[in-house]
Amino acid sequence: MRLLLRWLKLCLRCSKRSSRTLDLWSYGRLLLKSLYFNVLTSSDTVLDCVFEPIFWLVDSMSRWFGVVFVSLVILLTGSVVTVVYLCMLPVIFSSYPLHWILWHLCYGHWNLLMILFHYYKATTTCPGFPPQEKSDIPAVTICKKCIVPKPARTHHCSVCSRCILKMDHHCPWLNNCVGHFNQRYFFSFCLFMSMGCIYCSISVKDMFLHTHSAIQVSLHPPKPGSADTLDLQSLLRILFDQKYIKNCEILLLCKTDVFYVNLC
Repeated sequence: MRLLLRWLKLCLRCSKRSSRTLDLWSYGRLLLKSLYFNVLTSSDTVLDCVFEPIFWLVDSMSRWFGVVFVSLVILLTGSVVTVVYLCMLPVIFSSYPLHWILWHLCYGHWNLLMILFHYYKATTTCPGFPPQEKSDIPAVTICKKCIVPKPARTHHCSVCSRCILKMDHHCPWLNNCVGHFNQRYFFSFCLFMSMGCIYCSISVKDMFLHTHSAIQVSLHPPKPGSADTLDLQSLLRILFDQKYIKNCEILLLCKTDVFYVNLC
């Protein structure tokens, strides 16, 4: 009996110690969470914090490679224009009627001028920055990085390190932000570039098909003695040929024609 009572006392002491240890552990966790806990913390916030170095690297690369992207746009556009002048225009001058030649010349050069003008304006026009001087207008929000009043639809660009009025995005192909003052030029450039691509695709369709068929014939020449495919006109010509009709008559009537040739 004494041993049983002693064992029960030991169990009670151990349970008290374990509960005290659990209390200390819970209190330590609470203190640790109080140092960084935020009611707005979520999995998206944690992922943003984890990928922040990658975002910084991309922003730095976009800032330094902007000139490379602009040069690439100029190079690609110039190559297309060169191909049109060297390959498409000679075919147009030699095979098209006069009104189609005039239409291609007028529309093609007008579209090219619109592309160049709007691309130049989109890259050189300032997108617009919020005013820096003090004013009596109450500010709704303040940029956390610039520490200046931020009007509505204004966002901070991490590449340009400035707030942009009505910012849409930072375009690396322009090496500039698309904002309040150059958004129309960017939209017009995209529109005229799409129209130019459609125009070139339709204009060179026949040349592309002809070149493609020639390449296929050179790569896969027809075998000697192989039967070629017949179109409808050739088939009708064979069917209504006089010799073919004569042979059908001989077969149907079971007639035999013997031709004698005088060799003397």
